[in-house]
Amino acid sequence: MGCTWLLAALVAWAADPPPAAELSVTGATLHYRQEDGPAISPTYEYHSGELLYLSFRIAGFRVVKDRVDLRWTLYATDPEGRLLEPPASGAIQEELSFEDKNWLPRVQYTLALPGQLPPGEYRIKIRVADEYAQRSAEQDVRFRVGGKPFPQASGLSVLNLGFYRDEAEREPMAEAVYRPGQMLVARFQVAGFTLGEKNRFAVGYGLRVLNAQGDVLFTQEEAANDSGEPFYPRRLLTGTLTLSITEGVQPGEYVLAVTVMDKAGGKTAEARGRFRVEK
Repeated sequence: MGCTWLLAALVAWAADPPPAAELSVTGATLHYRQEDGPAISPTYEYHSGELLYLSFRIAGFRVVKDRVDLRWTLYATDPEGRLLEPPASGAIQEELSFEDKNWLPRVQYTLALPGQLPPGEYRIKIRVADEYAQRSAEQDVRFRVGGKPFPQASGLSVLNLGFYRDEAEREPMAEAVYRPGQMLVARFQVAGFTLGEKNRFAVGYGLRVLNAQGDVLFTQEEAANDSGEPFYPRRLLTGTLTLSITEGVQPGEYVLAVTVMDKAGGKTAEARGRFRVEK
């Protein structure tokens, strides 16, 4: 009689196993400069264009007939909640053996940060789903982006017009002085341009050269242009214009007037800079 009772108890236990662990994301880590590098420090700041490496594991999933069926999706957003790139996703469909009883699937993800990001706190939302258990779980991973804030422009603006010795120079000349036969290089930034559907932008750059008395000596209506349709919106454009100082140019003071045309918004803006030609 006692043996019958014990057998019945064992059968009841086998038919009613303990509840499965809750599906979760575990071990989420941002790695320093490579996929399996050390974890970044709490004070680390990323910069525009840098590669971000993330890894995490999934725990608490259900195994059915020695198989798992898991899905994951990642959403990387800026401080305003705007996506940095289209959501990344994947599936884990594996067959397990007894030796895999402690196995936790690992996901690795690399994000190329867009080239223009404002400083602030960013977030990657990790969302996982267990198709067999019909459960899902989420976890946020936060990181910081450093750098200078973008200039605040109330409208279309031409900023930081400077003159350079050549196109490879990074710092503008303290005094813009050229000689006949040299190439004038002017660089500037554009803010406040219109973003259309799918973040499309289109601007044109024109130039005029004036003498000290304000007479127009040379005009080029559209010397260059810039356009694009990036997934993550551009907030600042960098324009470069070049002008050959021919041998016949007389020494003296001149003015370069740079005109920016916002083709999507139908607006224009201008900035002027002085330069000198010497023999």
